[in-house]
Amino acid sequence: MKKGNKIVGGIVVTGVMVVGGVLITLSTHKIKPGYVGVVYNLRGGIQDNILTQGLRIVSPFQKVSQYSVATEQAYLSRDKKEGSLDDDSFMIPTSDGKTVNVDLEFSYHFDSDRLPETFTRFKGQTGKEIEDNFIRGKMKAWTSEVSSTFSVIDIYGEKRSELNSNVLAHVKEKFYEYGIIIDSVNFSRIELDDETAKAIQERINKQQELETAKIEAQKAEIEAERKKVEAQGEADAKIIKAQGEAEANKILTQDLNDEILSKMYIEKWDGVLPKVTSGDISPLLDLNNIE
Repeated sequence: MKKGNKIVGGIVVTGVMVVGGVLITLSTHKIKPGYVGVVYNLRGGIQDNILTQGLRIVSPFQKVSQYSVATEQAYLSRDKKEGSLDDDSFMIPTSDGKTVNVDLEFSYHFDSDRLPETFTRFKGQTGKEIEDNFIRGKMKAWTSEVSSTFSVIDIYGEKRSELNSNVLAHVKEKFYEYGIIIDSVNFSRIELDDETAKAIQERINKQQELETAKIEAQKAEIEAERKKVEAQGEADAKIIKAQGEAEANKILTQDLNDEILSKMYIEKWDGVLPKVTSGDISPLLDLNNIE
């Protein structure tokens, strides 16, 4: 009898341990790094406490949904990238009636202060489920609202960074009410149809030709101005030289009195007297009549 009681007791203990182990397993939740958990009780609704990363024990009758509070990277791409399913590229409209095919990469995280509200709004979906079922689709729609204000050449050309900036501002505002914070957006690929691409390339070529012509015209204008300055400089130099020579001659003429002229003659005379004389001409020269 005692032996039978021991067996029964062993079975009961074993059963309790098994049940306890199962309950512990069901009650243990591992919250991943960068995530937090929202606890929902079927009776009491959402719990006030938010579970941080690590192993956490909750009632087996409570549900835990995890949401990223760190930055998550997502792709809407033609290629199969992380988080991109098959061909997730999409078409966006432009202000001139064109459409272009694009790849978009974006990052986001959930607002930890509003997670209970987010949980209720999305009926307990996990963060990944919200991304797949809501964020990705809305990102396409709200991006198109912004692209429709840009022309195709603006989107494809120099205003691409402005498009990124405007899309980021727009989707930030749109997603905020859902407790979702958009950190960044970027069009990693913008592809045009062949006809549009050709037309834009022709326009770019013409613009480059025009810019080249402007540069050449500016060079010619600068060169002409340089030559004009050089010519004016040469003319001014000649005038200054002529004025200088005239002034020098004037001064020299004023200073050449009879005494100076006589001195100059003596300095140049070789000391030989004239050999032929006639009449009453004096053999001595009149120094006062030297020309």
